[in-house]
Amino acid sequence: MVSINSVTINTPPVVPTASASGTGKSADTGKDGKTEGKSSTGVKVSLSGAGIDASKAAQAQAAASEPPGIKQLRKQIEQMQKMIAQKQAELQQLQANKSMSPDQKAAQVNAVNTELSALYGSLASLNNSLISALKKQADKK
Repeated sequence: MVSINSVTINTPPVVPTASASGTGKSADTGKDGKTEGKSSTGVKVSLSGAGIDASKAAQAQAAASEPPGIKQLRKQIEQMQKMIAQKQAELQQLQANKSMSPDQKAAQVNAVNTELSALYGSLASLNNSLISALKKQADKK
């Protein structure tokens, strides 16, 4: 189950054509016809704590009824995602490091990128395995 933390919908700004006093003065517009100096506002939606808790409870209930093989695949995917996040953080630290020579930095960045590529490949393989297992489970029902 997927939970939504927030949604932002951008709406275009409203440009009045005439003021309430009837002077006929319009808003300042730029070359492209958009209102200058004003940003568009949006609608923000946030789920309450109860909504998030209900979503987590539904996910836990669904996970409890899954076969052990699917549970294991989900755990492996979660671990792989954590490893990817660690490597991405390592890559950001390397790129921000100013004490290394450009050649050293390039070599280390390439090494981490290679590791990240392998991790992404493993994640894709795990995802494919999970999809296959879920399809087999659905076919059994």
